[in-house]
Amino acid sequence: MSDVTDKTNLEKINYAQESAQLTEPFTMIDLVQIDDLALSIFLCQGSMPFHRHLDQDELFMVHTGTISLESDWGNLVLRPGELSVVSKGLSHRSSSLVRSLVLLFQPRLIVNRRNGDRHLIALKDKGRLEKLSVPAMGRQIVNPHTPVTLVHLDTFALNLLRCTGPGPWRQYEAQSSLVLCHSGEVTLDSDLDQETLHESELVVVPKGISYRLSGGERSLVLELQRHKPPGPPLSD
Repeated sequence: MSDVTDKTNLEKINYAQESAQLTEPFTMIDLVQIDDLALSIFLCQGSMPFHRHLDQDELFMVHTGTISLESDWGNLVLRPGELSVVSKGLSHRSSSLVRSLVLLFQPRLIVNRRNGDRHLIALKDKGRLEKLSVPAMGRQIVNPHTPVTLVHLDTFALNLLRCTGPGPWRQYEAQSSLVLCHSGEVTLDSDLDQETLHESELVVVPKGISYRLSGGERSLVLELQRHKPPGPPLSD
């Protein structure tokens, strides 16, 4: 898994190519670390046992194939370009009858040491699983380069941008930035270098680095934005 903290240039990753290494059901490759959140890809084929994660939300986004998500909040079928967040403490499992590749976003900080943020069990009547389609949401975006928040994941928001034409320069001093090309083609200019991203390619821009995105009519990009800082650690 790449850690870009000390990089002097951007490293482009093609997660479709990386996934070719996956041959056994439910094996996983860590792709990148974005501050305290990891992005991985796993092979879903067959059925996992029910389980829960006490200290982390999980975001599932299907790249290829079709998966079922079963949980105490109901069941969903996710197809390519569709995503759903499983809240911490929620009993769930994923399964698929065919070889399906799934992007998985997971916080990796010890979130159980954040004040008020730990949920040991998600009560059955407190919510429901919901899904979103990235292509469908992209068709609704009117203003290019204006982030639209799709879902929240722990301390992050996953945003969608339609990158038609050149966008504004942006810089984040307190966080690294994930730039994931979901469809089309996008050019990323930065203080470090220039990269052209095609579908299924991503880079992580280190904190404090200015960058700008430019794309065509079909260019959809996913970005992560921290929406609240982690709380102070609890005393032992």
